[in-house]
Amino acid sequence: MSKPASTFNVPQSGTTVVYSKWLQAIGIPLVIVGAILLGLLQIRTPQVADADAAPDRFSAERAMEKLEAIAKEPHPVGSLAHDAVRDYLLSELTALGLEPTIQASGKLENIVARMPGTSNSQALMIAAHYDSVAGGPGAADDGAAIAAMLETVRAIQASGPLKNDLILLMTDGEEMGLYGAKAFISNHPWAKEPAIVLNFEARGNKGPSLMFETSEQNGWLVQQLMKAAPQPIAYSLIYNVYKIMPNDTDLTVFKEGGLHGMNFAFGMGVNAYHKMIDTPENLDRGSLQHHGEYMLNLTRHFGNMDLKGQHLKQEDRVYFNVFGWKMASYPVSWAKWFAILAALLFIATLVHGLRQRKLTLKGTAGGFALTLLSLGLVFGAVMLIWGVARSNVPIQQYRRMILDPQISLYALFGFLLLAALIVFLLIRWLSRYARAENIWMGALLLWLVLCAGTTFYLPGGSYLFTWPLLFSLAGLNISLRTNAKKAASTWLSALFAAPGLMMLTPICYLIYMMMTMQMAAAIVTIAAFAFTLIFPIGCAAAFKERKEGLAYREHSHRA
Repeated sequence: MSKPASTFNVPQSGTTVVYSKWLQAIGIPLVIVGAILLGLLQIRTPQVADADAAPDRFSAERAMEKLEAIAKEPHPVGSLAHDAVRDYLLSELTALGLEPTIQASGKLENIVARMPGTSNSQALMIAAHYDSVAGGPGAADDGAAIAAMLETVRAIQASGPLKNDLILLMTDGEEMGLYGAKAFISNHPWAKEPAIVLNFEARGNKGPSLMFETSEQNGWLVQQLMKAAPQPIAYSLIYNVYKIMPNDTDLTVFKEGGLHGMNFAFGMGVNAYHKMIDTPENLDRGSLQHHGEYMLNLTRHFGNMDLKGQHLKQEDRVYFNVFGWKMASYPVSWAKWFAILAALLFIATLVHGLRQRKLTLKGTAGGFALTLLSLGLVFGAVMLIWGVARSNVPIQQYRRMILDPQISLYALFGFLLLAALIVFLLIRWLSRYARAENIWMGALLLWLVLCAGTTFYLPGGSYLFTWPLLFSLAGLNISLRTNAKKAASTWLSALFAAPGLMMLTPICYLIYMMMTMQMAAAIVTIAAFAFTLIFPIGCAAAFKERKEGLAYREHSHRA
Protein backbone atom coordinates (compact mmCIF):
# COMPACT_ATOMS: atom_id res chain seq x y z
CA MET A 1 0.00 0.00 0.00
CA SER A 2 1.50 3.32 -1.03
CA LYS A 3 1.80 6.29 1.32
CA PRO A 4 -0.65 9.16 0.85
CA ALA A 5 0.60 12.03 -1.23
CA SER A 6 0.37 14.36 1.76
CA THR A 7 3.58 12.91 3.18
CA PHE A 8 5.51 14.63 0.44
CA ASN A 9 6.66 18.21 0.83
CA VAL A 10 4.37 20.60 -0.96
CA PRO A 11 5.01 24.22 -1.75
CA GLN A 12 4.37 26.71 1.03
CA SER A 13 1.94 29.58 0.61
CA GLY A 14 3.33 32.71 -1.01
CA THR A 15 3.04 34.76 2.17
CA THR A 16 4.89 32.15 4.23
CA VAL A 17 7.67 31.82 1.67
CA VAL A 18 8.16 35.59 1.46
CA TYR A 19 8.17 35.91 5.27
CA SER A 20 10.69 33.06 5.58
CA LYS A 21 12.97 34.59 2.96
CA TRP A 22 12.88 38.01 4.61
CA LEU A 23 13.60 36.49 8.02
CA GLN A 24 16.48 34.54 6.58
CA ALA A 25 17.84 37.52 4.64
CA ILE A 26 17.89 39.71 7.74
CA GLY A 27 18.43 37.28 10.60
CA ILE A 28 21.33 35.22 9.28
CA PRO A 29 23.55 38.23 8.44
CA LEU A 30 22.81 39.57 11.93
CA VAL A 31 23.99 36.30 13.46
CA ILE A 32 27.19 36.30 11.38
CA VAL A 33 27.99 39.99 11.89
CA GLY A 34 27.17 39.68 15.61
CA ALA A 35 29.62 36.79 16.00
CA ILE A 36 32.35 38.74 14.19
CA LEU A 37 31.77 41.82 16.35
CA LEU A 38 31.89 39.71 19.52
CA GLY A 39 35.23 38.36 18.29
CA LEU A 40 36.53 41.88 17.74
CA LEU A 41 35.48 42.86 21.28
CA GLN A 42 38.39 40.73 22.48
CA ILE A 43 40.82 43.12 20.78
CA ARG A 44 40.29 46.35 22.70
CA THR A 45 42.01 48.45 25.31
CA PRO A 46 40.61 49.38 28.72
CA GLN A 47 39.21 52.82 29.45
CA VAL A 48 41.93 55.36 30.14
CA ALA A 49 42.09 56.64 33.73
CA ASP A 50 42.60 60.39 33.84
CA ALA A 51 45.04 62.34 36.00
CA ASP A 52 42.44 62.75 38.76
CA ALA A 53 41.97 58.99 39.24
CA ALA A 54 42.30 57.57 42.77
CA PRO A 55 45.93 57.55 43.96
CA ASP A 56 46.05 53.76 44.23
CA ARG A 57 44.92 53.32 40.60
CA PHE A 58 47.06 53.30 37.50
CA SER A 59 46.52 56.35 35.35
CA ALA A 60 47.78 56.52 31.77
CA GLU A 61 47.45 60.30 31.86
CA ARG A 62 49.77 60.52 34.87
CA ALA A 63 52.19 58.11 33.20
CA MET A 64 52.14 60.25 30.04
CA GLU A 65 53.80 63.08 31.95
CA LYS A 66 56.78 60.79 32.53
CA LEU A 67 56.74 59.46 28.99
CA GLU A 68 56.95 62.94 27.50
CA ALA A 69 60.24 63.42 29.33
CA ILE A 70 61.56 59.96 28.40
CA ALA A 71 60.72 60.04 24.67
CA LYS A 72 61.55 63.60 23.67
CA GLU A 73 64.00 62.37 21.04
CA PRO A 74 65.88 59.22 20.00
CA HIS A 75 68.15 58.01 22.81
CA PRO A 76 70.25 55.07 21.64
CA VAL A 77 73.15 53.75 23.72
CA GLY A 78 76.10 56.14 23.76
CA SER A 79 74.16 59.28 22.89
CA LEU A 80 73.82 62.41 25.01
CA ALA A 81 70.04 61.96 24.91
CA HIS A 82 70.51 58.48 26.39
CA ASP A 83 72.48 59.93 29.29
CA ALA A 84 69.76 62.50 29.87
CA VAL A 85 67.06 59.79 30.02
CA ARG A 86 69.22 57.74 32.38
CA ASP A 87 69.65 60.70 34.73
CA TYR A 88 65.92 61.49 34.57
CA LEU A 89 64.97 57.93 35.53
CA LEU A 90 67.45 57.90 38.40
CA SER A 91 66.00 61.13 39.74
CA GLU A 92 62.40 59.88 39.41
CA LEU A 93 63.16 56.63 41.25
CA THR A 94 64.95 58.57 43.97
CA ALA A 95 61.97 60.92 44.30
CA LEU A 96 59.80 57.82 44.84
CA GLY A 97 61.93 56.96 47.86
CA LEU A 98 64.01 54.21 46.23
CA GLU A 99 67.77 53.85 45.98
CA PRO A 100 68.49 53.08 42.33
CA THR A 101 71.89 51.84 41.25
CA ILE A 102 73.69 51.62 37.92
CA GLN A 103 74.98 48.26 36.71
CA ALA A 104 77.62 49.25 34.18
CA SER A 105 78.87 46.88 31.49
CA GLY A 106 81.00 48.69 28.95
CA LYS A 107 78.81 51.42 27.48
CA LEU A 108 75.66 49.79 28.88
CA GLU A 109 74.07 51.07 32.05
CA ASN A 110 71.21 49.06 33.52
CA ILE A 111 69.15 50.86 36.16
CA VAL A 112 68.20 48.61 39.07
CA ALA A 113 66.11 49.41 42.16
CA ARG A 114 64.38 47.48 44.90
CA MET A 115 61.19 48.03 46.90
CA PRO A 116 61.57 45.97 50.11
CA GLY A 117 58.55 43.91 51.16
CA THR A 118 57.17 43.49 54.67
CA SER A 119 57.77 39.71 54.79
CA ASN A 120 59.60 38.65 51.65
CA SER A 121 59.14 35.05 50.52
CA GLN A 122 60.78 35.51 47.13
CA ALA A 123 61.19 38.58 44.95
CA LEU A 124 59.14 39.63 41.95
CA MET A 125 60.75 41.57 39.08
CA ILE A 126 59.34 44.03 36.53
CA ALA A 127 61.55 44.60 33.48
CA ALA A 128 61.58 46.90 30.45
CA HIS A 129 64.32 48.57 28.40
CA TYR A 130 64.90 52.32 28.34
CA ASP A 131 67.15 52.65 25.28
CA SER A 132 65.66 53.44 21.87
CA VAL A 133 66.82 52.95 18.32
CA ALA A 134 68.61 55.83 16.58
CA GLY A 135 65.72 56.19 14.15
CA GLY A 136 62.96 56.93 16.64
CA PRO A 137 62.26 58.38 20.11
CA GLY A 138 60.82 55.09 21.36
CA ALA A 139 57.64 56.32 23.05
CA ALA A 140 56.00 52.92 22.60
CA ASP A 141 59.18 50.84 22.33
CA ASP A 142 59.84 50.87 25.19
CA GLY A 143 59.21 54.20 26.87
CA ALA A 144 55.59 53.31 27.59
CA ALA A 145 56.67 50.38 29.77
CA ILE A 146 59.25 52.50 31.62
CA ALA A 147 56.66 55.22 32.29
CA ALA A 148 54.19 52.53 33.41
CA MET A 149 56.82 51.23 35.83
CA LEU A 150 57.17 54.63 37.49
CA GLU A 151 53.39 55.04 37.75
CA THR A 152 53.04 51.49 39.13
CA VAL A 153 55.56 52.19 41.90
CA ARG A 154 53.71 55.38 42.80
CA ALA A 155 50.35 53.56 42.96
CA ILE A 156 51.77 50.78 45.14
CA GLN A 157 53.22 53.29 47.55
CA ALA A 158 49.82 55.00 47.72
CA SER A 159 48.09 51.74 48.71
CA GLY A 160 50.72 50.33 51.06
CA PRO A 161 53.76 48.06 50.78
CA LEU A 162 53.82 44.57 49.32
CA LYS A 163 54.82 41.48 51.27
CA ASN A 164 57.47 40.43 48.76
CA ASP A 165 60.40 42.47 47.49
CA LEU A 166 59.89 44.10 44.12
CA ILE A 167 62.91 44.45 41.83
CA LEU A 168 62.71 47.10 39.13
CA LEU A 169 65.01 46.49 36.16
CA MET A 170 65.35 49.06 33.39
CA THR A 171 67.66 47.35 30.94
CA ASP A 172 69.98 49.07 28.50
CA GLY A 173 71.11 47.94 25.06
CA GLU A 174 68.04 45.84 24.25
CA GLU A 175 67.86 47.31 20.78
CA MET A 176 71.51 46.38 20.18
CA GLY A 177 71.02 42.71 21.02
CA LEU A 178 69.56 42.21 24.52
CA TYR A 179 72.92 43.10 26.04
CA GLY A 180 71.57 44.74 29.18
CA ALA A 181 69.48 41.69 30.09
CA LYS A 182 72.49 39.46 29.42
CA ALA A 183 74.65 41.58 31.72
CA PHE A 184 72.04 41.43 34.48
CA ILE A 185 71.62 37.65 34.30
CA SER A 186 75.38 37.04 34.09
CA ASN A 187 76.71 39.47 36.67
CA HIS A 188 74.13 41.05 38.95
CA PRO A 189 73.85 39.64 42.49
CA TRP A 190 70.03 39.83 42.35
CA ALA A 191 69.78 37.84 39.11
CA LYS A 192 68.70 34.58 40.74
CA GLU A 193 66.34 36.08 43.30
CA PRO A 194 63.12 36.70 41.33
CA ALA A 195 60.56 33.91 41.35
CA ILE A 196 58.71 35.65 38.51
CA VAL A 197 59.62 38.33 35.98
CA LEU A 198 57.09 40.45 34.09
CA ASN A 199 58.61 41.89 30.91
CA PHE A 200 56.98 44.62 28.82
CA GLU A 201 57.58 45.43 25.15
CA ALA A 202 55.96 46.99 22.08
CA ARG A 203 56.00 46.50 18.31
CA GLY A 204 53.74 49.37 17.34
CA ASN A 205 52.11 52.35 18.99
CA LYS A 206 48.51 51.28 19.56
CA GLY A 207 46.15 48.45 20.36
CA PRO A 208 45.68 46.22 23.40
CA SER A 209 48.59 44.74 25.29
CA LEU A 210 48.73 40.96 24.84
CA MET A 211 50.40 38.41 27.04
CA PHE A 212 52.16 36.74 24.14
CA GLU A 213 54.92 34.64 25.75
CA THR A 214 55.52 32.66 28.90
CA SER A 215 58.23 30.50 30.34
CA GLU A 216 57.92 26.74 29.88
CA GLN A 217 55.45 24.75 32.01
CA ASN A 218 53.22 27.79 32.22
CA GLY A 219 50.10 26.27 33.78
CA TRP A 220 50.35 28.07 37.10
CA LEU A 221 51.30 31.40 35.52
CA VAL A 222 48.39 31.34 33.08
CA GLN A 223 45.91 30.58 35.86
CA GLN A 224 47.29 33.45 37.93
CA LEU A 225 47.01 35.79 34.95
CA MET A 226 43.35 34.88 34.59
CA LYS A 227 42.75 35.49 38.29
CA ALA A 228 44.63 38.76 38.73
CA ALA A 229 44.54 40.69 35.43
CA PRO A 230 41.26 42.61 35.03
CA GLN A 231 41.47 42.75 31.22
CA PRO A 232 43.62 39.81 30.09
CA ILE A 233 44.14 39.07 26.40
CA ALA A 234 46.19 35.97 25.63
CA TYR A 235 46.17 33.17 23.06
CA SER A 236 48.27 30.03 23.37
CA LEU A 237 48.28 29.88 19.56
CA ILE A 238 50.29 33.11 19.44
CA TYR A 239 52.74 31.77 22.02
CA ASN A 240 53.20 28.48 20.12
CA VAL A 241 53.83 30.36 16.87
CA TYR A 242 56.15 32.87 18.58
CA LYS A 243 58.31 30.01 19.90
CA ILE A 244 59.18 28.85 16.39
CA MET A 245 59.94 32.37 15.13
CA PRO A 246 63.43 33.95 15.37
CA ASN A 247 62.21 36.92 17.45
CA ASP A 248 63.70 37.57 20.90
CA THR A 249 63.14 40.01 23.76
CA ASP A 250 64.75 40.44 27.17
CA LEU A 251 62.49 37.66 28.46
CA THR A 252 64.40 35.25 26.22
CA VAL A 253 67.52 35.99 28.26
CA PHE A 254 65.68 35.79 31.58
CA LYS A 255 64.24 32.39 30.63
CA GLU A 256 67.67 31.13 29.63
CA GLY A 257 68.87 32.32 33.04
CA GLY A 258 66.32 30.07 34.76
CA LEU A 259 63.62 32.65 35.58
CA HIS A 260 59.88 32.12 35.12
CA GLY A 261 57.78 34.87 33.66
CA MET A 262 55.42 36.42 31.17
CA ASN A 263 55.89 38.84 28.29
CA PHE A 264 53.44 41.62 27.38
CA ALA A 265 53.32 43.82 24.29
CA PHE A 266 51.01 45.83 22.09
CA GLY A 267 51.66 45.54 18.38
CA MET A 268 49.18 47.52 16.34
CA GLY A 269 50.32 50.62 14.47
CA VAL A 270 53.40 48.77 13.26
CA ASN A 271 54.11 51.64 10.85
CA ALA A 272 55.45 53.53 13.90
CA TYR A 273 57.79 50.72 14.99
CA HIS A 274 61.37 52.04 15.18
CA LYS A 275 60.32 55.19 13.30
CA MET A 276 60.39 58.91 14.09
CA ILE A 277 56.60 58.90 14.49
CA ASP A 278 56.94 56.73 17.62
CA THR A 279 56.28 59.80 19.76
CA PRO A 280 54.20 60.37 22.90
CA GLU A 281 51.67 62.34 20.84
CA ASN A 282 51.06 59.35 18.57
CA LEU A 283 50.88 56.75 21.33
CA ASP A 284 47.49 55.20 22.05
CA ARG A 285 46.69 56.09 25.68
CA GLY A 286 44.66 52.89 25.92
CA SER A 287 47.77 50.83 25.15
CA LEU A 288 49.64 52.54 27.97
CA GLN A 289 46.67 52.01 30.30
CA HIS A 290 46.57 48.30 29.43
CA HIS A 291 50.29 47.92 30.10
CA GLY A 292 49.77 49.58 33.46
CA GLU A 293 46.71 47.52 34.40
CA TYR A 294 48.72 44.34 33.88
CA MET A 295 51.74 45.70 35.68
CA LEU A 296 49.99 47.05 38.76
CA ASN A 297 47.47 44.24 39.28
CA LEU A 298 49.91 41.40 38.70
CA THR A 299 52.53 43.08 40.89
CA ARG A 300 50.04 43.35 43.73
CA HIS A 301 48.89 39.77 43.16
CA PHE A 302 52.31 38.14 43.08
CA GLY A 303 53.76 40.65 45.52
CA ASN A 304 51.42 39.49 48.28
CA MET A 305 51.70 35.72 47.69
CA ASP A 306 53.96 33.20 49.36
CA LEU A 307 55.93 32.54 46.21
CA LYS A 308 58.15 29.94 47.80
CA GLY A 309 55.13 27.82 48.55
CA GLN A 310 53.90 27.78 44.95
CA HIS A 311 54.54 25.12 42.32
CA LEU A 312 55.60 27.54 39.63
CA LYS A 313 56.09 24.80 37.06
CA GLN A 314 52.88 23.11 36.03
CA GLU A 315 51.75 21.53 32.79
CA ASP A 316 51.42 23.96 29.89
CA ARG A 317 47.89 25.11 29.18
CA VAL A 318 45.79 25.87 26.15
CA TYR A 319 44.29 29.32 26.71
CA PHE A 320 42.28 31.85 24.73
CA ASN A 321 39.79 34.68 25.09
CA VAL A 322 36.14 33.78 24.68
CA PHE A 323 33.94 36.83 25.32
CA GLY A 324 35.82 40.11 25.53
CA TRP A 325 38.30 39.80 28.38
CA LYS A 326 36.89 36.48 29.64
CA MET A 327 39.39 33.68 29.12
CA ALA A 328 39.18 29.89 29.04
CA SER A 329 42.04 27.47 29.62
CA TYR A 330 42.74 23.80 30.19
CA PRO A 331 45.85 21.57 30.40
CA VAL A 332 47.46 20.92 27.04
CA SER A 333 47.13 17.16 27.63
CA TRP A 334 43.37 17.57 27.36
CA ALA A 335 43.70 18.76 23.77
CA LYS A 336 44.14 15.21 22.45
CA TRP A 337 41.00 14.04 24.25
CA PHE A 338 38.99 16.88 22.78
CA ALA A 339 40.39 15.97 19.34
CA ILE A 340 39.36 12.34 19.87
CA LEU A 341 35.89 13.55 20.86
CA ALA A 342 35.72 15.60 17.66
CA ALA A 343 36.79 12.59 15.57
CA LEU A 344 34.19 10.33 17.20
CA LEU A 345 31.47 12.93 16.71
CA PHE A 346 32.50 13.30 13.06
CA ILE A 347 32.20 9.55 12.52
CA ALA A 348 28.86 9.44 14.34
CA THR A 349 27.60 12.33 12.20
CA LEU A 350 28.69 10.57 9.02
CA VAL A 351 26.92 7.36 10.07
CA HIS A 352 23.84 9.38 11.00
CA GLY A 353 23.81 11.07 7.60
CA LEU A 354 24.31 7.80 5.74
CA ARG A 355 21.37 6.26 7.57
CA GLN A 356 19.23 9.30 6.83
CA ARG A 357 20.33 9.03 3.19
CA LYS A 358 21.44 12.64 3.27
CA LEU A 359 25.19 11.98 3.23
CA THR A 360 27.31 9.81 0.99
CA LEU A 361 31.00 9.01 1.13
CA LYS A 362 31.40 10.22 -2.43
CA GLY A 363 29.50 13.41 -1.69
CA THR A 364 31.56 14.11 1.44
CA ALA A 365 34.77 13.61 -0.53
CA GLY A 366 33.42 16.00 -3.14
CA GLY A 367 32.62 18.56 -0.44
CA PHE A 368 36.17 18.23 0.89
CA ALA A 369 37.61 18.81 -2.59
CA LEU A 370 35.30 21.78 -3.10
CA THR A 371 36.51 23.30 0.18
CA LEU A 372 40.15 22.98 -0.86
CA LEU A 373 39.32 24.40 -4.29
CA SER A 374 37.60 27.46 -2.81
CA LEU A 375 40.54 28.20 -0.49
CA GLY A 376 43.02 27.69 -3.31
CA LEU A 377 41.13 30.08 -5.58
CA VAL A 378 40.98 32.74 -2.86
CA PHE A 379 44.69 32.43 -2.10
CA GLY A 380 45.62 32.52 -5.79
CA ALA A 381 43.40 35.51 -6.55
CA VAL A 382 44.81 37.58 -3.70
CA MET A 383 48.39 36.64 -4.58
CA LEU A 384 47.79 37.60 -8.20
CA ILE A 385 46.15 40.96 -7.47
CA TRP A 386 48.64 41.90 -4.76
CA GLY A 387 51.52 40.88 -7.00
CA VAL A 388 50.23 43.10 -9.82
CA ALA A 389 49.84 45.99 -7.37
CA ARG A 390 53.38 45.52 -6.09
CA SER A 391 54.75 45.57 -9.63
CA ASN A 392 52.85 48.63 -10.80
CA VAL A 393 52.58 50.90 -7.76
CA PRO A 394 55.51 53.17 -6.78
CA ILE A 395 57.49 51.70 -3.90
CA GLN A 396 56.65 54.48 -1.42
CA GLN A 397 52.95 54.20 -2.14
CA TYR A 398 53.16 50.41 -1.91
CA ARG A 399 54.78 50.66 1.51
CA ARG A 400 51.97 52.93 2.67
CA MET A 401 49.46 50.37 1.38
CA ILE A 402 51.17 47.77 3.58
CA LEU A 403 51.95 49.73 6.73
CA ASP A 404 49.41 52.54 7.02
CA PRO A 405 46.20 51.11 8.55
CA GLN A 406 44.12 53.98 7.16
CA ILE A 407 45.00 52.78 3.65
CA SER A 408 45.58 49.05 4.10
CA LEU A 409 42.23 48.56 5.82
CA TYR A 410 40.43 49.44 2.59
CA ALA A 411 42.55 46.90 0.72
CA LEU A 412 41.76 44.28 3.32
CA PHE A 413 38.01 44.90 3.09
CA GLY A 414 38.22 44.70 -0.68
CA PHE A 415 40.00 41.35 -0.55
CA LEU A 416 37.52 40.01 2.01
CA LEU A 417 34.62 40.96 -0.26
CA LEU A 418 36.40 39.31 -3.17
CA ALA A 419 36.93 36.14 -1.13
CA ALA A 420 33.27 36.06 -0.08
CA LEU A 421 32.20 36.50 -3.71
CA ILE A 422 34.52 33.74 -4.97
CA VAL A 423 33.35 31.29 -2.31
CA PHE A 424 29.66 32.15 -2.72
CA LEU A 425 29.65 31.84 -6.51
CA LEU A 426 31.64 28.61 -6.46
CA ILE A 427 29.38 27.01 -3.85
CA ARG A 428 26.26 28.33 -5.55
CA TRP A 429 27.30 26.80 -8.85
CA LEU A 430 28.55 23.40 -7.69
CA SER A 431 25.86 22.88 -5.04
CA ARG A 432 23.39 22.33 -7.87
CA TYR A 433 25.04 18.95 -8.30
CA ALA A 434 25.49 17.98 -4.63
CA ARG A 435 23.49 18.07 -1.42
CA ALA A 436 24.22 20.93 0.98
CA GLU A 437 24.79 18.35 3.74
CA ASN A 438 27.59 16.70 1.75
CA ILE A 439 29.25 20.05 1.10
CA TRP A 440 28.91 20.94 4.80
CA MET A 441 30.33 17.58 5.89
CA GLY A 442 33.21 17.82 3.41
CA ALA A 443 34.16 21.23 4.78
CA LEU A 444 34.13 19.88 8.34
CA LEU A 445 36.43 17.05 7.21
CA LEU A 446 39.11 19.70 6.55
CA TRP A 447 38.48 21.11 10.03
CA LEU A 448 38.99 17.63 11.45
CA VAL A 449 42.30 17.24 9.59
CA LEU A 450 43.55 20.58 10.95
CA CYS A 451 42.25 19.74 14.42
CA ALA A 452 44.31 16.55 14.44
CA GLY A 453 47.39 18.24 12.97
CA THR A 454 47.47 21.11 15.44
CA THR A 455 46.73 18.82 18.39
CA PHE A 456 49.97 16.94 17.77
CA TYR A 457 52.21 19.63 16.26
CA LEU A 458 50.84 22.96 17.55
CA PRO A 459 48.76 22.06 20.63
CA GLY A 460 48.37 25.66 21.76
CA GLY A 461 46.49 26.37 18.55
CA SER A 462 44.31 23.25 18.57
CA TYR A 463 41.40 25.07 20.21
CA LEU A 464 40.98 27.18 17.08
CA PHE A 465 39.88 24.11 15.11
CA THR A 466 38.53 21.76 17.77
CA TRP A 467 35.76 23.89 19.24
CA PRO A 468 34.33 25.30 16.00
CA LEU A 469 34.33 21.74 14.64
CA LEU A 470 32.43 20.37 17.64
CA PHE A 471 29.80 23.10 17.49
CA SER A 472 29.28 22.80 13.73
CA LEU A 473 29.00 19.02 13.92
CA ALA A 474 26.30 19.47 16.53
CA GLY A 475 24.43 21.80 14.16
CA LEU A 476 24.77 19.37 11.26
CA ASN A 477 23.40 16.52 13.40
CA ILE A 478 20.36 18.58 14.33
CA SER A 479 19.83 19.38 10.67
CA LEU A 480 20.00 15.69 9.76
CA ARG A 481 17.77 14.67 12.65
CA THR A 482 14.99 17.15 11.99
CA ASN A 483 14.87 16.52 8.23
CA ALA A 484 15.41 20.26 7.91
CA LYS A 485 14.82 22.05 4.66
CA LYS A 486 17.50 24.32 3.21
CA ALA A 487 16.27 27.38 5.12
CA ALA A 488 16.52 25.55 8.44
CA SER A 489 19.92 24.11 7.51
CA THR A 490 21.10 27.62 6.69
CA TRP A 491 19.97 28.90 10.08
CA LEU A 492 21.61 25.98 11.86
CA SER A 493 24.91 26.40 10.03
CA ALA A 494 24.99 30.12 10.90
CA LEU A 495 24.05 29.65 14.57
CA PHE A 496 26.52 26.85 15.19
CA ALA A 497 29.26 28.59 13.20
CA ALA A 498 29.09 31.59 15.54
CA PRO A 499 31.68 30.21 18.04
CA GLY A 500 34.11 29.54 15.21
CA LEU A 501 33.65 33.01 13.75
CA MET A 502 34.20 34.51 17.21
CA MET A 503 37.46 32.58 17.60
CA LEU A 504 38.89 33.19 14.13
CA THR A 505 38.02 36.89 13.86
CA PRO A 506 40.52 38.18 16.46
CA ILE A 507 43.27 35.95 15.09
CA CYS A 508 42.75 37.31 11.55
CA TYR A 509 42.68 40.85 12.87
CA LEU A 510 45.83 40.40 14.95
CA ILE A 511 47.72 38.91 12.01
CA TYR A 512 46.64 41.86 9.87
CA MET A 513 47.60 44.49 12.44
CA MET A 514 50.91 42.92 13.49
CA MET A 515 52.11 41.33 10.23
CA THR A 516 50.56 43.98 7.92
CA MET A 517 49.19 43.42 4.43
CA GLN A 518 52.39 41.65 3.44
CA MET A 519 50.46 38.63 4.71
CA ALA A 520 47.35 39.57 2.69
CA ALA A 521 46.96 36.18 1.01
CA ALA A 522 47.27 34.29 4.29
CA ILE A 523 44.92 36.63 6.15
CA VAL A 524 42.19 36.47 3.52
CA THR A 525 42.54 32.69 3.14
CA ILE A 526 42.08 32.25 6.89
CA ALA A 527 38.95 34.39 6.64
CA ALA A 528 37.76 32.26 3.72
CA PHE A 529 38.42 29.19 5.85
CA ALA A 530 36.02 30.64 8.44
CA PHE A 531 33.44 30.96 5.64
CA THR A 532 33.50 27.16 5.21
CA LEU A 533 31.51 26.86 8.44
CA ILE A 534 28.60 28.57 6.71
CA PHE A 535 28.79 26.87 3.31
CA PRO A 536 25.07 25.89 3.44
CA ILE A 537 24.19 29.59 3.21
CA GLY A 538 25.60 29.70 -0.31
CA CYS A 539 24.14 26.38 -1.43
CA ALA A 540 21.46 26.46 -4.10
CA ALA A 541 18.16 24.75 -3.36
CA ALA A 542 17.98 23.35 -6.90
CA PHE A 543 19.48 19.96 -6.05
CA LYS A 544 17.07 19.23 -3.23
CA GLU A 545 14.06 20.68 -5.01
CA ARG A 546 14.84 18.66 -8.17
CA LYS A 547 15.08 15.42 -6.20
CA GLU A 548 11.89 16.09 -4.25
CA GLY A 549 10.04 17.19 -7.40
CA LEU A 550 10.97 14.00 -9.22
CA ALA A 551 9.89 11.89 -6.25
CA TYR A 552 6.58 13.77 -5.97
CA ARG A 553 5.80 13.39 -9.67
CA GLU A 554 6.72 9.72 -9.59
CA HIS A 555 4.44 9.14 -6.61
CA SER A 556 1.59 11.06 -8.23
CA HIS A 557 1.94 8.98 -11.40
CA ARG A 558 1.77 5.75 -9.39
CA ALA A 559 -1.23 6.98 -7.42
